[in-house]
Amino acid sequence: MPHFVTYLIYSVTLPVGRKDKISIATKYLSNRHFLNEVSVEGKMNSKFQFRLGNYDLYAAQIIRTGNCITLLSTPLSVTEDSFWNTNHFEDLVKYVFWTFNRSFLLKLLSGLEKQPPAILALYRELLLEYPAAYREPVPAHADEELRFCYMKNGNMKKDAKFRLMYSLDEQNRSAFLKAVEKGIAEGLASLGKPLPSPIEDSAGPEEISPLDFFQLVRPMNGSPEETIRFITNKTQQAGYKFSPFTPVKRLANGKNPYGFNGAAAAMIYHFQQLGYIDKEYVFVDVFKAYLKYSQNTVGKLSTFLANYREDNQFRKYLSNLKELEINKLP
Repeated sequence: MPHFVTYLIYSVTLPVGRKDKISIATKYLSNRHFLNEVSVEGKMNSKFQFRLGNYDLYAAQIIRTGNCITLLSTPLSVTEDSFWNTNHFEDLVKYVFWTFNRSFLLKLLSGLEKQPPAILALYRELLLEYPAAYREPVPAHADEELRFCYMKNGNMKKDAKFRLMYSLDEQNRSAFLKAVEKGIAEGLASLGKPLPSPIEDSAGPEEISPLDFFQLVRPMNGSPEETIRFITNKTQQAGYKFSPFTPVKRLANGKNPYGFNGAAAAMIYHFQQLGYIDKEYVFVDVFKAYLKYSQNTVGKLSTFLANYREDNQFRKYLSNLKELEINKLP
């Protein structure tokens, strides 16, 4: 079977149990642009391998040149200036594999100190939400092409030929996020504010947070209590079977009820993203503060915090909360 035909079939295979209607026209368009080169500062490759359908070889060629990769058909490009344009960055963080070379990464890091605190805070928020391109779950209101790109991504992750692409994307995002965290910490230090824990603490020791969760809750109509009532109400609408701000009833074996850990993490994560909880601190510290406030505990906390995004219940309840389309708190 010709190589390009193999990829055509390979790319439209749905995960077991997944039902998602995608039109033939969208599949045709998306397979014609199975993956696309994202030019970094004007560099471009020959499309010889692309036209032959050798997409793994084309990806390797793009990486060698120091360019990036997207699964969308939309033409994209990156320059140092456009990277620091917030309107462009959101697309870059969501839909582009950061396979640029070390030289371009160093250029970005050297320009970080020129950015205002608000930009760094926004970039941290987006990078924490998207530590990888096409991060699951699929957005609730994704169009057909984007949904199909998530399907392609799910299949490509199983193929060792694309391992370098995923590895470089993770490495570049992690290095950039650490630099952003450092820049924010230095800015807070200059203002005499307590420093947020570095992102590496997500796998750190199980410690009780020194933060007061109640003080991290942003007041609605002047009242943090009203904010907590609002969050509680929304969690019930999202299908939560427990009250999130009271001690949960443990099972006979002393463990939390199934799903509690992931559901609680989804609540804190989502409402911090929406501004109901102070964004000045990283999720790990806020979640620990929440546990202290609600008088709950999580067994093997450091292990859970290092992998909470992969927790099925976290994904389920985060998706449920997103479907409510809750407004951001100004």
